Order: sequence, then structure tokens, then C-alpha cells
Amino acid sequence: MTAAASIPHSRPTTGLEAWRRRSAVIRLLRWALPALMGALVIALAGYFTLSSIQAGKQTPKVTQTEIKLVGARFMGRMADGRSFLIGAGQAARSDTVMEQVVLADPVLTLGGETGAPSRMTARRGVYDEKTRILRLSGDVRIDNGQGQRVATNDSIIDTRTGKISGEQGFVGDGPLGQVKANSYDVDRDTGRVTMKGRVRARIEK
Repeated sequence: MTAAASIPHSRPTTGLEAWRRRSAVIRLLRWALPALMGALVIALAGYFTLSSIQAGKQTPKVTQTEIKLVGARFMGRMADGRSFLIGAGQAARSDTVMEQVVLADPVLTLGGETGAPSRMTARRGVYDEKTRILRLSGDVRIDNGQGQRVATNDSIIDTRTGKISGEQGFVGDGPLGQVKANSYDVDRDTGRVTMKGRVRARIEK
């Protein structure tokens, strides 16, 4: 009878201990979870700060898209036997279109071996070594070496044939006066200038 009576008293004791253990775990979690979240936030903030500092110190990679040319010169002879020489203050060859050379402050001399060579200057130019066509743009100036001067905004020179043309206006000065037009062509054989579009002339007496 004594052993049978002692069994019911052990159950409340066991339930109380389990409740105490659960309470202790809950208290631990209530303290540990906020601390863990705080540590995680601090770690993330430190990671992003360090990444930003390292990114600022890294030197950006430069993709080489041009090949610089020092002292660039292009020369040859036109169909009539006259020589041509193209020079520039700066030149760069694109690695995507290797036959094209971009010129800064280009200078073209035609017939340098003659007594009166023609000279052309501009701010910019593009020379295609395959087609041998030179395109000048920006304050193009032409001096034929015989007192005739031309100012225009563009000029296309075919160094094979010697033909010169333009579509962005034309102002010519010479001993006889001044002439203006919208476009022009220069004949290779005769040197005659053909002007088109609103041609206006002023003759000096």
C-alpha cells in the first residue's frame, strides 16, 4: 500500500521540471535571438563597407579600342603622277576598322614636287587606306598655291584620281574676287572648280 500511494506524487514534480526547462529555453531564446540579429546586421554592414572601400581602390580596366599613331604619314601618287602627302598632329587607328585612320589637325599636300603645290588643312579627318579616300571636316581650308583660297566645312579627296568635292558650302577668294556656293567639285585634269547651288560671285575691279 505504501508503494502504490507514492506513484501519483511523482507526476507533478516531473511536469514542473519540464515547465522550468521550457521557461529557461524561452528566456535564452529571447536574449539570444536579438543578439544574433544585431550581430548579423553589424556583419552585413561591415561587409558592404569593406566591399565599397576595395572597389574604390581598384583601378578600372580600360578597354583598348584605338591604336595611337605617332608621326603618322601617308603618301603616294595620284593618277596624273603628282604626289600626295597626308600628315596629322595626332592619329589613331580603330581596332574594329583597321583600314581607317582618324586624324586630328590633318594636312594634305598635293604635288609637293611641283613649284606650286596645293595644301589643305582641317580640324578633323578620316583616311581610308583601302579606298584611299580622305574626308576632311571642320574649318577646311584649301590653297592651290596660285593665289586661290577656299574655305568650306567638308571636303572629300580621292587620292587615286585627285578629285575633290564637298557638300557643305563653299567660299572662294582669289585675285579676281570672291565666290560662294552650296557645293563644289574640282576637276583633276584642268583644276576647274564647278560650283552648284545658290552660286554668288563678287568681281574685284
